[in-house]
Amino acid sequence: MEAAKRQGLIALLLAGVLAGCAGPVSDGAVVSGDAMAGPPIVSEPVPPPDLQPEPAPEPAAALTDPFIRCSAAAKQGGAILCLTNPRAPVTLDGKAVATAGEDGVALIGLKRDAPAQVRVASRREGAEHEAFAMVDVAARSDTVSKFTMECGRISPQTAEQKRHAEVSWVRKDKALKAFAAPLAPVSLIKPAEGPYSSAYGVTRTYVPKTKDCEGSTSVHNGQDIAIPTGTEIHAPMAGTVLLADPDLYYEGGAVFLDLGRGLMSVTMHMSRIDVKDGDTVAQGQLLGLSGATGRVTGPHLHWALKFRNVFSDDRGTDIWLDPMLMLDLKTPE
Repeated sequence: MEAAKRQGLIALLLAGVLAGCAGPVSDGAVVSGDAMAGPPIVSEPVPPPDLQPEPAPEPAAALTDPFIRCSAAAKQGGAILCLTNPRAPVTLDGKAVATAGEDGVALIGLKRDAPAQVRVASRREGAEHEAFAMVDVAARSDTVSKFTMECGRISPQTAEQKRHAEVSWVRKDKALKAFAAPLAPVSLIKPAEGPYSSAYGVTRTYVPKTKDCEGSTSVHNGQDIAIPTGTEIHAPMAGTVLLADPDLYYEGGAVFLDLGRGLMSVTMHMSRIDVKDGDTVAQGQLLGLSGATGRVTGPHLHWALKFRNVFSDDRGTDIWLDPMLMLDLKTPE
């Protein structure tokens, strides 16, 4: 019996020594591991679900990473609308062509011979990488037409006509070099009620009525609307008037309306103009009346849309777009 008591006492003493070697343990903590192999691993108590801390907010940088979403498909002579970071520069196949507005919307015009697929990219200022989207581009199938005209309507013939054409060119060139801020989202309406006639993209050959001059060939860069003289012409979208001229050599009475984002609307051959340079107009506002001024064979409205690269000072790189395609253009959600 005495031996058993001594063994029990020794066991109790050893247990106390081992507990002391393990070190103090805080209330509620869980100890794991071998106390003799090294320091214990301590896990803090887990608070009840209603006392769990709120998850850490996502880093601000992640919320402003470069992103871009573009219209899913396009067509040669049309345009692409993209939503990206505000004020971010946008490239088309590696070439800078546009800048996103404060709303993050960028418009990119496409040439009539654009490739079957294009790469649109943007890079937020300070970002290490760019975001990009691949957009499919459908091909065009344009037609050919022929017109017989007086020599003076094909090209300037007299000194007076040449001077008229020169002055008109200077005025147009100045207007095309000015850029206005957008006044509204991209959404266009038809500028006049009437049937469509000659379409954008048609290759036209002008044949002189006499042998006093040579003919010429060019591409029709707008959409004609067959309406009689005196039909109301309205702004297809809110914009700023950069040029309102009643007597340009080729265009006749014309209004150059800057729609913002590099896009300009031009309404030609007008008999009356009701706006002036510098005016801001709302979508649908009256611009004037149709007519048969300039180089025409009869009364109609020639409506053209031009995309201007905001990164280039060379206006020869501007692109005429198909108004019919632009009427259907929508900003991606």
